[in-house]
Amino acid sequence: MAEQAAGVPRSHPAGSSGAGAAASKHPGGAAPVSARDWRLDFWRGLAIVFIFWNHTVDNVMSWLTTKNFGVSDSAELFVFLSGFAMASMFTGKFLDRPVMAIPYGVQRAFSLYLHHITAFVVIATLAVLYREYAGSSVMERDLFVRPFLVATETVLPKLATLGYLPPLLDILPLYIILTLMIGVLFAAFRDRWAFYVGFAVVVWSWAQISGATLSSYPDTRLWTFNPFAWQAVFLAGFAAFLARGETWFRDLMAAPATIALSITIVIVAFIAAAPWATLGLYEWRPLRIITDVADKANASPVRLAHFLAMAHLASLFVRRESRLGSTFLGRSMVLIGRKSLPLFVLSTVFAAASHGVFDWFGHGAAVQIAFSLGGAAILIALAFASEELRTTKRVSPPRPSAPRPEPAAAKPQAPPTGAASVIPEAR
Repeated sequence: MAEQAAGVPRSHPAGSSGAGAAASKHPGGAAPVSARDWRLDFWRGLAIVFIFWNHTVDNVMSWLTTKNFGVSDSAELFVFLSGFAMASMFTGKFLDRPVMAIPYGVQRAFSLYLHHITAFVVIATLAVLYREYAGSSVMERDLFVRPFLVATETVLPKLATLGYLPPLLDILPLYIILTLMIGVLFAAFRDRWAFYVGFAVVVWSWAQISGATLSSYPDTRLWTFNPFAWQAVFLAGFAAFLARGETWFRDLMAAPATIALSITIVIVAFIAAAPWATLGLYEWRPLRIITDVADKANASPVRLAHFLAMAHLASLFVRRESRLGSTFLGRSMVLIGRKSLPLFVLSTVFAAASHGVFDWFGHGAAVQIAFSLGGAAILIALAFASEELRTTKRVSPPRPSAPRPEPAAAKPQAPPTGAASVIPEAR
């Protein structure tokens, strides 16, 4: 996940690297301008908040997300944008030396691994503390922490090798695999988008036909996100960045027929999701067959098509020059998107803590809303604090100049020979 943002005004926090826009020095020593689009970080930040609300157990705030109004959710948004952002960073840093993408992928994957292990340790600690304090094992049970506490010798090696994935801790392992994969692919394919599309289709098709996936402890549990299938969502974002500047791609996105198709897909997906039936208002699901085939674990093409349709319409209605980016909401989401990795991990911890909070305070709507808004407020506050620290480091105060030594007092010169009669004697 690249964490640099666009070089835009203060309301659109600035960072580094854009699509093939390597930093060029401006006259007079001005900072280089990046082609990074602030909307990329805005949507990633919004996806983190939405994922937090969707992962908070039975949360009424999830109705403000896309989860209940179509056949895809924030997972597609986050994974697709991560691929898009990774392509932006790779083309800016490694296009002239693509082999260097491999060690970067290894380094980045190790960082993700450390964040994953840290998240588990924190969540397991919270579960144990809640049991000791409240006398309830609800967090240990719901978050599948108990097996680790009871059979540590068996489960610990599986945790270390990503063979034990409790709920809420299943997306970072996916990113570890995707990051290692994209380093190798970029070294081979560079900026040729069609190669990534071909690879994604072949591997996805193989996974659907063979049923290939990964399992976790116990062996009957499968990964929530099959990496052999979800690589297609990630590479779709990667390829979209590489192809975005081509004439045919721009013409396709602007074509009335494409816009009409995207609108149709969104409407059909809304009817298929039938939010009125989920709310218990009226049991009428005329397109239920669509939701039946929208398999999340194996990245169903139905889900990807729905997400791409929404992304297409969003790119048309939220322009780069939109004032949304300068609002408090826009700036908050941009800053969260820039710090996507640590704040995503923190949001996962918050979602896990909701099991204990709702068990202690009850599961009423007021508690759900207060917890959800409180968690989002903490994420925003930390994002602003991180940005303030970043800008403080960048604009450091000038060093005080060293005091100049005072000129030494002039030593009296001996009068020249024969001049004694000229200088009067002091009396």
